[in-house]
This record gives sequence, C-alpha cells and structure tokens, in this order.
Amino acid sequence: MDILSSVAWVKRGAAKATPIKFMPDEEELNSMIDKSGDHDDDDDEHKTKDVEMDVEKDDEDPDDEDNVIIPGVGPIGMYASNRDDPLLEIKDDGEDSDAEDFLIRPDDNLIVAAHIEDDTSSLEVYVYNDKEGYLYVHHDILMLNMPLCLTWFDYDINDGNTGNYVAVGSMEGMIELFDVDLVDQMEPLYTFGKKSKKKKSKKSSKKTNSKSGEGHDAAVLDLSWNKLVRQIIASSSADATVALWDLSQMKMALHLDKIHEKQIQSICWHPTEPQNLLSGSADKTVCLVDCRDANNKSSQHRWTFDSDIERVTWNIFDSNQYLASTENGYVYAMDIRQTTVPVFSLSAHDSAVTGLCLSPTVPGFLVTASFDETVKIWDIENGGVTFIAERQFQTGQINTCIANPDFPFTFAIGGQSKGLQIWDCTENANVRSRFGTRAKFEMVEVVEETASAKPVVSAFPTTSPNVTSAVLKAQRKKSSKKK
Repeated sequence: MDILSSVAWVKRGAAKATPIKFMPDEEELNSMIDKSGDHDDDDDEHKTKDVEMDVEKDDEDPDDEDNVIIPGVGPIGMYASNRDDPLLEIKDDGEDSDAEDFLIRPDDNLIVAAHIEDDTSSLEVYVYNDKEGYLYVHHDILMLNMPLCLTWFDYDINDGNTGNYVAVGSMEGMIELFDVDLVDQMEPLYTFGKKSKKKKSKKSSKKTNSKSGEGHDAAVLDLSWNKLVRQIIASSSADATVALWDLSQMKMALHLDKIHEKQIQSICWHPTEPQNLLSGSADKTVCLVDCRDANNKSSQHRWTFDSDIERVTWNIFDSNQYLASTENGYVYAMDIRQTTVPVFSLSAHDSAVTGLCLSPTVPGFLVTASFDETVKIWDIENGGVTFIAERQFQTGQINTCIANPDFPFTFAIGGQSKGLQIWDCTENANVRSRFGTRAKFEMVEVVEETASAKPVVSAFPTTSPNVTSAVLKAQRKKSSKKK
C-alpha cells in the first residue's frame, strides 16, 4: 500500500524563506518520552552496560581511526570534508546545494501530501517551482494517526496573524494542526478529538501539546477552512456530523448532527457568505446550511440525487451556483435559488468523481478526476458544457486533484500508487486555445498532448422536473437509446 489520500497547496509567499528547525528543550523531550510509554529500568540498565562494553572494545583498538588499511593498497586518509583532501580536484561536498534546497524562494509553492505506506503514515512537504520545473521533498512529518484529508490555513494559532499551517483529519477521528514551516517536529501543535491517550507524566506540558477532548466519533473525511472568518475550520465525518472549530479559542464552536443520515464526504464554505456551508453525503443529498442557526431545519436547503455525493464546490463567478460530483461518475450544476432544476448534468467519468476543481480565476474552467484513473478538462462557461482534454495517470484510483492557487492550470494529483503527480495542462493545445484569452497571465507554448475521445455531455432543459433518482435514471436511459 502506497497511497496519497489528500494534498494541499501552499500559495507563494506564505512560507518562511528559511524554515525553522525544531529543537526541543529538556522539558519537551521528557514529555515526549513519557508519552511514548513506560520503560523497563532493568532493560535500560542492561543497554547501558552493553554500550560501556562497546566503548571499552573501541579503546583497545590500536589502529589509528583516521586511517584505514586495505591489503595491497596501503593506508587511506579519512577527511571530514572533501575540501581537506589534497588528492581531490573537485572539492564540492554538496553542502551548498543542500543549503540552497533548504531555502524557500518567493516564487516557490509548497505542496503538503498525506502519505500512507503500509503501516506508516506521514506528511510530505514538497517544494514546487513551475518556472524552473523542479519538485522535491523538503521535509516530512511522521504521523501517529492515518491521515485522510488536509486543509491549509494562514491563521496563526499563536497571535491571530498570518502563518503557514495545515490541519489533518485522520481515520481515528482526530484533527491535528501542524506548522508547515517547522522542520523535524515530532508531534502536532494541537489536536482536536476524543481519542483517549496514555496516562501523562506528572510534569506539566506546554499548551501546544494539548488536546480538546471533543469532536467526532468516527473518521474525519473532509476539512474546509473559512477564508472570510479565518479562525474557523469545518470538519465532516463518517459519523454523519459536521463540527466547526474556533482556532482563536482552540475549541469546538458548533456541532451539527441533524443535516445528513450517512457519512459526510465533502464540505465547502461559500466564497462570499461566510455563514453558509455546503455539504455532500453518502445519503445522496447535498445540504446548504446557515451556521448561525444550523440545527434549525428552516435554515437548511436540500437537494437529492441518485448516487452518493463525492465532492461539492462553489462557482466563484456565480455565487448562486454549486457543483456536485457523484459515485456513479456524474457532475451536476445546481442553482441554490431552485431546488428542483439543475443547470446541467454531465456524464464525466466511468467511476466515482473524487476530484472537482472549478477555477476561481479562469471562467468556466472545470477539472474532474476519478477512480477511473483519468483527469478531464471541461468548459462550462455560460451554462454550456464542452469537453476539452483528458489525461490518464498510472496512479491507480485517483483520490485527490487540487489546483495550484497561483497558476490554475497546474494540478497536484494523488492516488493509490506512484506518489505525487503534477500536471501542467497548458501542455495541451486545446487548453491553450480555449482558455488562453480568459487567463490573466501568459501561457507558454509547449509540446502538444493528445486528447481522448469526447465523453458524453447531457443537459437538462429549463423545464426539467425534480432532480430525483427516477428522473435522472430516465434521462440517462433516453440518452443511451439515442446513441
């Protein structure tokens, strides 16, 4: 098993130019040792004796440790640095290159990827530069819990200013907060959740190692940061509830348990109305909630579809429109002022649509990704739907597909294998010709890609009946007969 379950971009300029290396003090080290469990004093004493014996053996060695003798060759001098070796013409140790890679340039993006490999989980922090074309792992963070979803946020949990943080939702129902600028950190800054832990040491620990004791009863499936009310993060869970977390007070601000009947797989804040939260569930419904009076059913608006909802997102160019993708490969555009008539329906993929990206800067630019291992590009400007391009990735089922916030034609993709994939879709001539005039930046001519056969696009008329399971199935049967 080698899975990327989720990815999150960090916009340019948000990361520190020189990341901070975590150096725990004595109190923090003792606290982390206590958390790892009790130790057997007899075993520790035995290990200490073994170490002492090894030291004595080393002292008895008469050979100079600075020289290694190989039969037939003679003594070889050992130098701490290549610069000290008089026989080497090239003195480069690679230290300058490593130091340069450690720094973050102003035009660099960071990508945080949730990586699950066998029994080990981690967060991998990549550095990506679209101009220079490099991508490498800057540092990683070992996870005790299995990460399922990520959201990046810039609210500094210490003083409320801007920062560089990521929230991680886990299989165990925990939400952990990490500082992306902190290298070699050993535990989260803060943890929201109910999971019980081992008995703590009598020594007091710092606030950054604390835990809320309230939250979800099952896996956290999605997270969404409210960009308008920056201290608020929403989480959805397999326990069919949504929780709002206040980062300024480090506690749960609201718990919504009456909006869905099954696991909630996707949530998204409204781009201009900070009180409105959209959620999609395995109960085949999408719900729009006013969080000022969330548990009141009169504050909820609901749409029913014929398959489990995988992803939901808002159309920033039309704040009354949202898109929802389903398990059976369809994408729907809905107007929130009409609970019965979809703007369009799209047979996008042959399997669950797990990636749904609608550009906030390029009108009509829609990207979908699926368990069928493909990523497709569509033009949905003015309510119409046109297929533009497609690319297949050898990642197995695609779990996540997220657009670069600084360059919307670049996508980070993660699946069941092959690690992190980056796709700059301006490599495709159809994409350049279709969206180049709408983009607010220069699109560079590159080697052309080939597009696959055009998928089926179906549109509902404006007089369409209610969006119910029976109606949708009838529409699909009708379109299949025409084929």
